[in-house]
Amino acid sequence: MENNYIIGAHNSWSFLPVRKWWMKPFSFMAKCQKVDIKSQYLIHSVKCFDLRLFFDKDDNLVIKHGIAEYKYTEEQLLGDLTFLNNRPTPCYVRVIHEVRSEKKYTDHETETFQMFCERMEKEFPNIRFWCGRNLVNWEVDYKFKNNPTCDEKYSSVCPPKLIDDWIPLIYAKLNNKKIRATGTDRDILLIDFVDIY
Repeated sequence: MENNYIIGAHNSWSFLPVRKWWMKPFSFMAKCQKVDIKSQYLIHSVKCFDLRLFFDKDDNLVIKHGIAEYKYTEEQLLGDLTFLNNRPTPCYVRVIHEVRSEKKYTDHETETFQMFCERMEKEFPNIRFWCGRNLVNWEVDYKFKNNPTCDEKYSSVCPPKLIDDWIPLIYAKLNNKKIRATGTDRDILLIDFVDIY
């Protein structure tokens, strides 16, 4: 199969340490990448990144995946986006509003998410942002101008469901080689653990 697609890293920032001590025993279930953003791009040829954003009650930006919240400041994230914005080949960044409950899905939190998305588009014009959907009802909370096609091949969306969300690393070790060899006819192939071939 001719390689006309780009590799995307599912939950690209999940290599980070979790913020709270009680999340540590469960962090292996949320961890989908082992290497940082620069390594994903420079070493593993990733050109699509998956960013999950939430804003707490004090409007602080939080990078999340499910219950896992990661230690990373807004300034550190903006540093990563600056790096990607300055690459010679344009990158995609899928932005998902990482809110999963109606209780936390407030108008104010959604407006804060929308303002941050607008800011990213203005500050990083060379990045092709896309998606803008939330995880409560999969509605669009912010409409980006880009809309690439994406084939998602990672544990939480592919069988066998026995492994599912529990151990993404095992799923990647068992399947990434075959997934990459098969490829996709979509624009993007989104996988866990891009360093595993």
